[in-house]
Amino acid sequence: MTIVYVTTGAWGTGSGTPNSAAQVDGNFHDVDQRIVALNADLADGKRIDTVTYTDTSMTFHFTDGTTQTIPLPIAVVTYVGQWMNSAPYARGHMVSVRGFGMFQVLIDHVTPPLPAAFDPNAVDGSGNPLYSFWMPLYDVNYDAAIFVPGSAQRAAGELLFQAVAGRTMNLPSGNAHAYAYLDVGIASGTSIILSIQKNRVEIGTVTFAVGGLDAAGGKAGAFNIPATVDFAEGDTYAIRVTQSNNATPSGLSVTLPFLRTDI
Repeated sequence: MTIVYVTTGAWGTGSGTPNSAAQVDGNFHDVDQRIVALNADLADGKRIDTVTYTDTSMTFHFTDGTTQTIPLPIAVVTYVGQWMNSAPYARGHMVSVRGFGMFQVLIDHVTPPLPAAFDPNAVDGSGNPLYSFWMPLYDVNYDAAIFVPGSAQRAAGELLFQAVAGRTMNLPSGNAHAYAYLDVGIASGTSIILSIQKNRVEIGTVTFAVGGLDAAGGKAGAFNIPATVDFAEGDTYAIRVTQSNNATPSGLSVTLPFLRTDI
């Protein structure tokens, strides 16, 4: 049945008179049958049945038994070492950044000259990020755990501990992750002051004040490391007595939170 139009338009010339009930029903029936026919064609036609994939491609399996394989792009990354100033980097380069981790370069660019520091949120002139964080470097921490048994009564200037740096590293300023503890603290008398040294030069101190002992009778020390200090391979780090003339305290433990800078 042909659809009966009343008005004239893009569909052609209309009848100019209102449709009868039969004509309206016929119009609906005609459209309905066309939709049914389309659905039947789709049901019998070529459709996606399943999809399989490998590391390098994905394959569409169709209901008519045919297949179509589409190659998948493969990301190619190249590790180029430590991030440096005034260095040209290309998309796909991987750089390691001290204190941060590994980053993938997203856009070709040249890094700023010294003394500019690495900016993990750097963008290009259009606001597009230059780097994508890849993974942290979990082996940056290079703590030195030190234990000195026996009495803490020592002469001023006496060396309690000394070691040699086996890698380039630094000791950060402040007291984050730095710990010191006396197994037997100072109930009375004089505070103990220890000197943290690099190559025999003081770079910080640890102070154990009198009193304020914990339930076990021990005492935590207070650190003062005013500035971050870099150590080259072969430099010495040591703990030396500045003031310690009380025979009671004993069992000294110190943790110095070094960070590796060779990765």
